[in-house]
This record gives sequence, structure tokens and C-alpha cells, in this order.
Amino acid sequence: MPWPSLLTAMVTAAVTTAATPWVLRRLPRPPEAPDYPALATPRLLVAVGALTLVVTGLVTCLTPVAHWLAWASLAVVNVWAVVIDARTTWLPAALSRIGWGVAAVGVATAALVRGELGPVGAAALGAVTVGGFFHALWAWTRQVGYGDVRLAATIGAVAALEGGATLTAAAVLAGTCAGAVWGLAHRAGRHTGPFPYGPGLWSGPFLALVWWAVSGAL
Repeated sequence: MPWPSLLTAMVTAAVTTAATPWVLRRLPRPPEAPDYPALATPRLLVAVGALTLVVTGLVTCLTPVAHWLAWASLAVVNVWAVVIDARTTWLPAALSRIGWGVAAVGVATAALVRGELGPVGAAALGAVTVGGFFHALWAWTRQVGYGDVRLAATIGAVAALEGGATLTAAAVLAGTCAGAVWGLAHRAGRHTGPFPYGPGLWSGPFLALVWWAVSGAL
């Protein structure tokens, strides 16, 4: 890993980890939501730091600098969301919406750097397609939560910005498979009730990005 990428990943992970208790205290709490501040345990902070370091390292090594802000919607904002989901099966809507905002600003930045509107159109199509698919899945089956639908829209936007339909399809497929494996592990552990699908879904674009790079598509 080139040292600028490593340094960027380390700084991002450190700042994200340090900000975690503050973020958990500031999140709006609907009546049915978990006690977010109580989640700020050393174990959760280590998870946030490790995940952010790994995925930010992948992003800074494998994507153009102009795309980094868009990827931060997944590599920073939604790290908090999926870590909370893993602990509580609850994806905070506020973090999902912040993720949308970061992705939108990141896509606009990419469009400005490239001097064309192509990134905006690709990201919008990806968000609508993937978000719409998961919305239909939620409406017809109720097998995913609506937090997963919000996350899916961000995944669609970022993956489409990076690699169009190919990377978007790979991200959805990889995330679906990872979510299924997570669910099987949940059941194998004799757990009952809902399992957190968000972490598996969230991992999809990063797994797809690795495949994209290994396959020589980058």
C-alpha cells in the first residue's frame, strides 16, 4: 500500500474512532431505538477503527482521489451504522441520510473534477435501481428492514459512480451473499429473531472493488 494511502486510512480511522462516542450521543433516538450512547464500549470502538482502516485503505488504493468523498459515505458514515446494526439489528435513519448527503456531495465533486455530468447520471441511476430493488423486496417480503433499503441506495450510487452497471451488480451480489452467510452463522449460533443484514450488504461494494481490481478492470 502506498504510504499516502496508508496515512489517509490511518488518519481517517483514528478520527472516525475518536468521534464515535460523540456521534452516538448526538444521534436522534426514536422510542423504539436502542440506547446509542451505551454502545460506546471499547469493543465497538475497536470494531469501528479496524473496519474504517481496512475499507478506507482499499478505497484510497483502488479508486481515484476524486471519488474518495463519495466512498466516505460507506467507509466512514455507514461504518457507524453497520456496527450499530451488528450489535442491535437497528440501522439509524439519521446515519443513512447523512450517508446520502456525503455520497451526493462526493458525486458532485467527481463530476466537477471530470468536467462532465456523467458521474451524476450514473450515481443517480445506481441509487434508484438498487434502492428501488430493495424497496420492492421490503414491500413484498418484509425480509429486510427499511434501513437496509436506505443503505442499498447509497451502495448503488457509489458503486455505479465507480464502475457502472458491472460494479453495481457485483456489489449487490457480493453483499447479498455476505448477508446470507451472516444469517446462516446467526442461525448456527442458535440465535432466534431477526439478524443484522446491514453489515453483509455494506461489505458488498468493498468486496466488489477488490474483485474489480484483481480482475484487471481498473
